[in-house]
Amino acid sequence: MTGPPLEDISDEATLRLPPPLPVTGADVPSKATSRQRTPTPTTPMRGAPESDGVPVVPAASAGTVRGHHRVQAAVIVLLMVQVAVAYRGFFAGTGFLLSLGGAVLLAGVLAAATSSRLRKIDLIVPAAAGGWLVYALAVLFGVGAHGGAGPAAFAGALRESWADLLTVGLPADPTGELLLVPSLLLWAATFAAVVLAGRTESVLLPLLPTVLAQVATLVVTAAGGRSQVPLTGCFTFTALVLVLFRTSQADGTSAGAGTGWSTFGLPLVAGAAVVATVGASVLPLADGDQRFDPREHRTPPVEAVSLLDPLAQVQVQLRANPPRSLFTASLSATGGRLPVDRLRIAALGDFDGATWVDDGLFLRAGGTLPQDGPAVTAPTTRVGLDVSFESWGQTLLPAVGVPVALHGREVSVQAGSGAVAATSIPRAGDGYQLRAEVSTPGAEDLRLARAAVGPATDHVMALPPGLAPELTQIADEVTGAAATPYDKLVALERYLRDPRRFPYDGDARPGHSYGVIARFLGAGGSPTGTDTGTDVDVDADSRGYAEQHAAAFAVLARTQGFPTRVAVGYLLDQQSSDGHGVFHVTTRQAHAWPEVALEGLGWVPFEPTDISRLGLALPPVDRPITGDTSQQEWSVDVVTPVVVPQLDPAGASTRGGPGTGRRWAWLRYPAAVAAMALLLLALVPAEKRRRRRRRRRVGTPTTRTEAAWREVGDRLAEHGLTGAAALTPREAAARAGALPDCAPAAHHLGSLAPLVTRALFAAAEPGEDDARQAWQLADLTIRDLGRRPDRRWRGHGTRIRAAFDPRPLLSRSGRSASSPATQRRSSPGTVRPPAHTAHAATRRR
Repeated sequence: MTGPPLEDISDEATLRLPPPLPVTGADVPSKATSRQRTPTPTTPMRGAPESDGVPVVPAASAGTVRGHHRVQAAVIVLLMVQVAVAYRGFFAGTGFLLSLGGAVLLAGVLAAATSSRLRKIDLIVPAAAGGWLVYALAVLFGVGAHGGAGPAAFAGALRESWADLLTVGLPADPTGELLLVPSLLLWAATFAAVVLAGRTESVLLPLLPTVLAQVATLVVTAAGGRSQVPLTGCFTFTALVLVLFRTSQADGTSAGAGTGWSTFGLPLVAGAAVVATVGASVLPLADGDQRFDPREHRTPPVEAVSLLDPLAQVQVQLRANPPRSLFTASLSATGGRLPVDRLRIAALGDFDGATWVDDGLFLRAGGTLPQDGPAVTAPTTRVGLDVSFESWGQTLLPAVGVPVALHGREVSVQAGSGAVAATSIPRAGDGYQLRAEVSTPGAEDLRLARAAVGPATDHVMALPPGLAPELTQIADEVTGAAATPYDKLVALERYLRDPRRFPYDGDARPGHSYGVIARFLGAGGSPTGTDTGTDVDVDADSRGYAEQHAAAFAVLARTQGFPTRVAVGYLLDQQSSDGHGVFHVTTRQAHAWPEVALEGLGWVPFEPTDISRLGLALPPVDRPITGDTSQQEWSVDVVTPVVVPQLDPAGASTRGGPGTGRRWAWLRYPAAVAAMALLLLALVPAEKRRRRRRRRRVGTPTTRTEAAWREVGDRLAEHGLTGAAALTPREAAARAGALPDCAPAAHHLGSLAPLVTRALFAAAEPGEDDARQAWQLADLTIRDLGRRPDRRWRGHGTRIRAAFDPRPLLSRSGRSASSPATQRRSSPGTVRPPAHTAHAATRRR
């Protein structure tokens, strides 16, 4: 490189050189352009340097402006990704994040690209709409997703998906139809926010679309069952960071103004977000009880489910001769031992005095099934059920415990009872796979159990008018000696299962109304019948099968304040099992039993029927009965008894369980905000490293030399040398020697300063060797900053603090309107000073 010696180069003298003539686009402007350009008088800035009467006004470079817009677009995309995450709980799993997050990212990129190239709004809007249309057809309704029927499915979803969001069972499968509206909402909000950030000066206006999208998402997902307080806190923090950044860029007083905002504003923003989130999670106003849910104001379409009184069908199936094969059930459990001995197809909790029914609505559901039963905090076991049908004939499907997922069939679900129904009657060979959670309480859990209370069980505690007072009296006498609520239920169970009082008869008259139950229990007489020593006088009304036993238990337990329901299904016969969890189920195993909702345990089954005598039919009532009926051998319809799998009466281990640590669940909220803050903090050194690599490699030797000085200036600011961007290299080197943390690198700065000055002001371009030397000196300078041989630990702390200092990333750099290469005039030896030297000269004057 050739040029004047370093000692002859003076920043002050260079400032007196005339500024370059403006050059735009081509070397020679067109005639039209020349005619439009007229000299515009300018008023010199106060204290601004002048050359030949023309002031030198520093301005942000186009590259810096584009960089600021990119940073704001990235923050907006981060904001909208947090809005997309708010759909957790509404959609099953996390697969929805790929579709919604992809929409946010592509919308942000497209908006950043088009807003800088398209000036008219009537061009930007079609670009946004066209981009979303292509994304929806390609990603949400592509060939792989809908078997080639993408456009047709897309057209149908445009008409129906708005209503489907308010009627589908939750959590819903993330299908294209259900993702259509959220993707459109997020796309539009992201696109609008990025465009407003790049084309307006308003600090808060770009936040308007994001806040509207957040509010709409919170309304739509109100029924998702998830608290949105942590995400709202993260959203608030990120939004305030965007406001802080835009405010620092809008403040044009000085370069140090942006630094002040970032230094004091960022901690205030983080503190405000943490305090707001913790306060909202603790105060009662954020518990979600009064949260508006639009689904409550829209009547969902009820799925057509065939419910031909499943309780009355029990006897019909038991009478089938020979028994009909129904299905094969393969069960597995996480603990190895099966915690179930029966499969449920219906749970009838609504009683009007005549019939037991399930009045809940069946809603269309996806692979993850909605749940709305009593809360379970006791230990649970994950049970898998694989069903293969042989001869079924109804839509209700066998299930167990609390169903949480089902694959293999399209189904609708009654979330309150857990009943699952197929949309069409399964044919031979059809099947499905079910995953469920089964409560496995221990003996101590059962001993301390109490009746569950709350909205999920209030409707199954009511007794309609018409209850005979004698039924309440019977229940009081049977449970009078019980010490605990659970003992009361066991007493009722043993009372009804006694074959001497209530002999099992598969040919007994059907029915489960108040009248049938009263006659079955002998209401009006002694609750224990007429005891004659060894015999019990049993009439026809006291004979019954599972229908009467289950209904009587449910009514008697309700008189004692327990929420009950009658379940219908099938017992698992150990004799029809291969010993490895595979059971062959027939009509002879049809059964009904009561279930009681206990606090923390969910629905617990009881067995008031003598299941060892299923299918047994007694002779007509006019035949005399003597002796112990349990020892009689009848010649009518005697069947092999069903042997159910023996379960451990003590239950599973009480360790762990879903309820463990619920008292500390609120800590997740501030932890989420703290994790977001730590993530942003960890990105600071990563972004500094990326920016340093880019500065070192990109541009001409002049640009890279100037970039080396900017890199040093950023590091000097971290170690206490404020305002370095407004100093000349020589002044910065001199001031650095007076600071304890910068003094160890002062001699390297002294060598770097003249090299940078010559690169910026000499007429000839520097060479590659000069740029390489500048970066070598910059590396040495950065290496020695903060080194304190006398106080080693303090020096390490200073360097760590400087590494995570975000000010160089947020504050406005003192870069000139254009790079030094474009600042050079065509005539040799004449250069325009960069902005930082202009500021220095202003101060000196």
